[in-house]
Amino acid sequence: MAVTVCQNCGSRRFRADRSMAGRLVCQNCGLAAGSRAARSTPHSRRRSNAKRWLVILLIAVIVLVVITS
Repeated sequence: MAVTVCQNCGSRRFRADRSMAGRLVCQNCGLAAGSRAARSTPHSRRRSNAKRWLVILLIAVIVLVVITS
């Protein structure tokens, strides 16, 4: 028998869910076996990239101010 590992939480504890025609479901997180967890949307990824660049820009300005004074 093949060892099945949940791709979301890494658990090996599964149960057959009768409401899903016997499909295996992780007992820890509830994700169906063979499916992947939802990834972040591109919109939220753009926000985190914008925040990262804002922090880098702020650090660069502070370094320039310290160097010039």
